[in-house]
Amino acid sequence: MARPSIKVLVRLFPVLLLAVAGFVLWRELHKIDPNQVRHAIVLWGPGRAAAAIVLSLFVYVLLAANEQVALRWAGARVPIGIGMRNAFIAFALANTLGFGFLVGGALRANSYRHFEVGLGKVAQVTAYGTITFMLGVLALAGGLLLHASDMVYAQLHMEPFVGRMTGGLMWVGLALYATAGALAPDKIRIFKFEFKPPRPGLTLIQILFGAADLIAGAAVFWLLLGAHAPRFADLLSAYVISIVAGLLSGVPGGAGVFEVVMAKLLPQIDRSQLAAAFLGFRLFYYLTPLVIGLVLLGLMRARSAQPKPIA
Repeated sequence: MARPSIKVLVRLFPVLLLAVAGFVLWRELHKIDPNQVRHAIVLWGPGRAAAAIVLSLFVYVLLAANEQVALRWAGARVPIGIGMRNAFIAFALANTLGFGFLVGGALRANSYRHFEVGLGKVAQVTAYGTITFMLGVLALAGGLLLHASDMVYAQLHMEPFVGRMTGGLMWVGLALYATAGALAPDKIRIFKFEFKPPRPGLTLIQILFGAADLIAGAAVFWLLLGAHAPRFADLLSAYVISIVAGLLSGVPGGAGVFEVVMAKLLPQIDRSQLAAAFLGFRLFYYLTPLVIGLVLLGLMRARSAQPKPIA
């Protein structure tokens, strides 16, 4: 009897968390005049809105390009054009629907099976992307903590020594990961799956892709804040924490959770400007790639459903 109850709680937890996040966000923003938010959106202008869309799509192109590296590391022979398209679709759906490992893995398994890419290689590629994100978080968060001023730590109510020690430990974690890859045998076997450990050169590529992904995503939000934006380093710190919190929550797209954490970490930003940036970020960073991904998926399915000519 205990197991079904635990399963129900696990399924309900993201819903409850979304409700709590929605209430906290309402408490933060409900006094805002809608006209002020509308005015903040108008201030974007066509140029800033277009730049935000391009930058958002660039993030997904980065993610798709990183997956091509992962496919070749796993020994999968997928044409780069098809691989880029399928990866874009997988990330667009997974980032918005949540449960990225399961959603992305299922899409990859279905689309790559035509190229004889088995479940073991699909799992490797999916795990590679997840680890890339984690390495990017460690690299950026560690660097930000190491170089943050005492004033920043005062705002976070954290001792500077503790913060810098945490940042140093994050970079030590990166070094240990790279060292483990360098010292590991040529092949590692887990159950019936066999894979090559990432060597230091590949680890560096993962760190660069992971950091670039987060920096570009933060730049989208920073761009939407316009003249009210804080220093980019300050916004990047808040963005990294908020994105991780949203992913850990299990709520699709981190909806509500991302906004609540950002609002708490950026109290100095005008609330109407922040609300407008939230709306723009959801529209440009999540919904626009999702629509493009669904269109690409529909075209791909329609093409595969066409009857093949008889030889």
